[in-house]
Amino acid sequence: MKKLSILFMAIFIAVFFINGCENRSELIEPTVSAGNADFTTFVTIGNSLTAGYQSGALYESSQKYSIGNIISMQVKGKTFEQPIVSNPGLVGRMEVSSLSPFTVVENPESGAPTNTGYAKPYNNLGIPGILLVDALETRQSPSEYSGENPFIDMVLRGKGTVVEQALSLQPTFITAWLGNNDILGYATSGGLLPHTPPATFDFLYNTFAGALASSGAHVLVATLPNVTGIPFFITVGPGVGQALKDMQAANPAILGLFYQTSTAYGLATPDDLLQLKTLLTLTGSSATKYLGDVTGAYYTATGAPVPPGVDISQPFGLHPANPFPNQYVLDPAELAETESVIKSFNTSIRNAAAQFGFALSDIYAFFNKVAETGYDINGLHFTNTYVSGGTFGLDGVHPTSRGYAVIADQFISAINTKFGSKIPWIDVSTVHPSIDLAGYTPGKYGIPNISSDVFKNLYY
Repeated sequence: MKKLSILFMAIFIAVFFINGCENRSELIEPTVSAGNADFTTFVTIGNSLTAGYQSGALYESSQKYSIGNIISMQVKGKTFEQPIVSNPGLVGRMEVSSLSPFTVVENPESGAPTNTGYAKPYNNLGIPGILLVDALETRQSPSEYSGENPFIDMVLRGKGTVVEQALSLQPTFITAWLGNNDILGYATSGGLLPHTPPATFDFLYNTFAGALASSGAHVLVATLPNVTGIPFFITVGPGVGQALKDMQAANPAILGLFYQTSTAYGLATPDDLLQLKTLLTLTGSSATKYLGDVTGAYYTATGAPVPPGVDISQPFGLHPANPFPNQYVLDPAELAETESVIKSFNTSIRNAAAQFGFALSDIYAFFNKVAETGYDINGLHFTNTYVSGGTFGLDGVHPTSRGYAVIADQFISAINTKFGSKIPWIDVSTVHPSIDLAGYTPGKYGIPNISSDVFKNLYY
């Protein structure tokens, strides 16, 4: 099993326990008014965020809380067919194996698709990993644009592109939340992978929006969140920054974290990391335990080749000759590029919504609020803190079941405003949190002082 050992994380980690497997099929009051909206044939288009992907996998108990399925339950009685994958998912689901030290592992078992024989296209056409262009042009894996992807064939099943299948259903209502992957890969790779150029995105999104408008359906589109504010980027750096400050107290010669760049190296001071001016990725957390090593242990452990010019006899990450790997660092220039691209993409989405008369859910603004002040609903408080914030799952990118419910409420609010509907919000407290949080005692660098047995199977 692949292990992700989270070191130097300035977070509060909670003790987890399992709630019962309640039947959540009845989540609303019986009286609902759709107003001018018509949910007779409801279709959702998007990527992993639409599919219901969570903690590194797509699996049935998470798909139950996909945004589209929640909205369908809230309008009650509307069929919403999804490409269900039995637990624990088609790809290894991330699970907590230890609290002290906090360790995440991938479940080695695999689920399987359960309803591939469904005759019509699915109502949920969210495909993890796809780009905007894939929705318009890709019919099978490998995609010319996003590469090998088993979810493409699992969802599309040779019936045409996402847009072609959506229109073939003669939809009466469509939600579309696309574009996140057009920048996310750039950010999560530390700027090593390309992003979609904003001008290209603008052209593609107008084409995409025009195709949806041609269906005659009512349409809701959503802006993209600022990906640099998700736990994947904000969790590891502050803990490393504090650790470096402690090291400096004993050895003032330590300047900070030296990291690889495309041309040479950069330097992040402890304050740069603490203040999130330079971001470290969650996937880079396993490399932090080698800071200061002079044996090349990081390269031995990972099997990665030592880059040309790197001197492993120098302290790993603490000397410019042995810098921290580029792919785990989003430096200030890359951070600025990411945020600029997201704003440009969102301008394209807002303009298309205005041009075609679509409803718009401003998820960008909403998640900025979650990051800045938190969000309170149904007696619960949500933040963007890794795990304990309740919004995001173990991969630090995708929401928990409750996180998806919170987003679904934002979609419903936009629908109600645009179409005069009276669709009730879901009571988020009735949704399984995926990971339950209990009391904890935080220790140094956020690692909890808890004696605990191995915790697995935190999902129902």
